[in-house]
Amino acid sequence: MARRSIAGRRIGDLENEILDVLWSTGTALSGREILERLENGPRAYTTVMTVLGRLVDKSLVERVEEGKVFLYRAAGDVDELTAQAIHSLLSATTHPKVALAHFVDSLDDPELVAELTSVIKRARRP
Repeated sequence: MARRSIAGRRIGDLENEILDVLWSTGTALSGREILERLENGPRAYTTVMTVLGRLVDKSLVERVEEGKVFLYRAAGDVDELTAQAIHSLLSATTHPKVALAHFVDSLDDPELVAELTSVIKRARRP
């Protein structure tokens, strides 16, 4: 499986598999439960936990404490994670309006521009 990018963050095969497990269940799972649901061969528990920690550091997975156990859930679907990444990037610049204007000016997909226009009109309604 080729490395892919989610919300601007490159992820490896095991990271991708773990995210797929979390997205498919739609609920928070323990590291052990995630390990049991992985399909591509046996994995060490410690490896899965290390990768979960990396996904938490990348803000792709959230860790919540429930009693004495940590549970993990996806921080959102691919579109939500991408929106969060865009928001974070805009927040990191001194001039977010200028950065956003550059982004919009660079769009060359008329359908995307039309959808963006529609979303902006809906957001501006009182």
